Amino acid sequence: MVQLHTSHKGERRLQELRKTPRELAESIPQYIQADMPRQHAEFFAGLPYVPLATLDGHGRPWASLLVTGSESDPAIGIQVTGHNQMDVVAETNPHDPFALSLQHATKADGAGRLFAGVGVDFTNRRRNKIAGSIEAASVDDAGRVSLRLVSDQHLGNCPKYITVRSLAHVPRTAELLHDSFETSTTALPNEAKVVVGRASTVFLATKHSADGTTSGAQTDMGVNHRGGAPGFTRLYEETKGDRTTTYLVLPDHSGNRFYQSLGNIEFDPQVGLVFPDFQTGDILYVTGKAENLMDDAAAALMPRASLLTRIKVTGAVFVKEGLNLKLTSSEQLSPYNPPVKYLRQEMEQMGHELVAGENDAPISATLISTNTLSDSIKTFNFELSEPINAPLPGGFGVFDFSGLLDAGYSHMNEANPQLVNEDYMRTWTLSSTPGFDTRDNAFRPTNRVSVTVKRKPGGLMSNVLHNNAHKLIEEQLPIAFKGTGAGFSCFSQGNGGDPPEVPPRMLWIAGGVGITPFMAMWDGILEMAQAHTRPNLTEIELYFSGRGDDIKVLEHFSKHSDALSANVRLHITVFHSIGLDPMAERAAQDDLREAFSEDGLYLKERRVQIDDFEPISELDTREVYLCGPEALMTWCEAALSELNVDEGRLHRESFIF
Repeated sequence: MVQLHTSHKGERRLQELRKTPRELAESIPQYIQADMPRQHAEFFAGLPYVPLATLDGHGRPWASLLVTGSESDPAIGIQVTGHNQMDVVAETNPHDPFALSLQHATKADGAGRLFAGVGVDFTNRRRNKIAGSIEAASVDDAGRVSLRLVSDQHLGNCPKYITVRSLAHVPRTAELLHDSFETSTTALPNEAKVVVGRASTVFLATKHSADGTTSGAQTDMGVNHRGGAPGFTRLYEETKGDRTTTYLVLPDHSGNRFYQSLGNIEFDPQVGLVFPDFQTGDILYVTGKAENLMDDAAAALMPRASLLTRIKVTGAVFVKEGLNLKLTSSEQLSPYNPPVKYLRQEMEQMGHELVAGENDAPISATLISTNTLSDSIKTFNFELSEPINAPLPGGFGVFDFSGLLDAGYSHMNEANPQLVNEDYMRTWTLSSTPGFDTRDNAFRPTNRVSVTVKRKPGGLMSNVLHNNAHKLIEEQLPIAFKGTGAGFSCFSQGNGGDPPEVPPRMLWIAGGVGITPFMAMWDGILEMAQAHTRPNLTEIELYFSGRGDDIKVLEHFSKHSDALSANVRLHITVFHSIGLDPMAERAAQDDLREAFSEDGLYLKERRVQIDDFEPISELDTREVYLCGPEALMTWCEAALSELNVDEGRLHRESFIF
């Protein structure tokens, strides 16, 4: 008699820790059907590819993506041949560890070898999970696999995180580039790491071995789809002597809260993964030992993650052109994909280390006032519950609004898919700078910080701030302040008690609200200039590109014009795109002209061009700082490169946290 699925202790542990509602946890067996539904049978029979997994002779899971459709070979395909029985004839490459496992494994105690799979139709994001045993299997020298599968677990899954794409069969000549199927390895070749870094689709195989402690829980396997924005799987290495150990990190995206895969890992750490590259046909197979990290342990490895799976690679096979599928369309990423989360060590390497308050004590930020800079841009001024050592001007602060806004779990949200994984945390550049202490030659600790935020149509947190500023001020609602960091600044720490230093000549390029770090840098330079008399401290060319009345933000740079010392010089060139209200926007131009001296401001009603950089004196010796829309920064980098500005002098802001 076929057993119904019963959640084992690993699954129950995750369900309890992650607060799966009791009524849902108790109803899970009702969702997992022992008999294959007719709709599932028809679905599998029409699939031109199918991810499957089994165990090798060492009990390690290996997952694969088999090709089950070919116009040139009608023998390839999936047929449902009986009650819970499927016959599969599929193509793979001769180096596929799934196929090798079928050849090497033997039956134990008369029981069929385990298998699991997940049928996915990439054209419409439909998917169904399946698991059971392999009744018969054969593999020929070319990698053709013949299987008779008997299934006893069937579960429909939601379409979240699946990349839409069209694929077609294509014959390829497979080339084995890395093979540790028979041996243990903890390192991956560079070509394999590239595949991991751009993958938006991964298949994860796990297993559970019944130990008799859970009534009705059976020995089985599971395969599930893991998807996200390209690069959502992070990779890092640890080197000790001549040995390199590779780790893969999979953040957990909000799902059905069954925790089948992660529950299996709680019970048995051995997993398998397959990374298909649909653009090149390359394919990476991995097996390893996994562990789930939660809450503080997860955030220590990957900030803003509360649950993730870390896999230590113990075996891998990388086959160039080992996948007989080709991409025949553009790819459409899932609207549910959250932004890529980076590892803490990656952030530190890029200069985005997050610094918490003293003794890691919780700090709250209370909004006390706002300043309107334009119709869509405001500065929000916060008072902190404890003083902080602010980052060098241009740094960022991290605000956590979850205590005010978290609406709880939602499985699907077609109206706003991003809310499903929303953590209500935002990283904003601090547009304020504390005073400079001449005794310590450092910026003073402060309990006041400001952020300048542009209202973004459809944006969540920018609209929360703009729409609710009065309520936040009136009710003094606290917002958790998680810390600061300084990855983008023209300042560098002085040595031996010396004050911070700035380059003598700079070019600042800003687009729209990308002006915010320069607001803080400018204030910091003036603070230091007023505290230290230094000839030729710095000379700055500021190029600003803005639309509508956003140019009003530049008035910030005029507020200390009377106090400018001879060793601080600033010239601003504005590239202004006139928007929907030409009269008001040209009035904003007039206000700027009044605020600055005649030779301090230049206005041009057009986009920036490469010729605009040529008059800048000593351009090739300047340090260049860029912050703004991606397209603007990319174009400016290319233009400056063409003008022989060394790449090492280009400093580009990126918000990765």
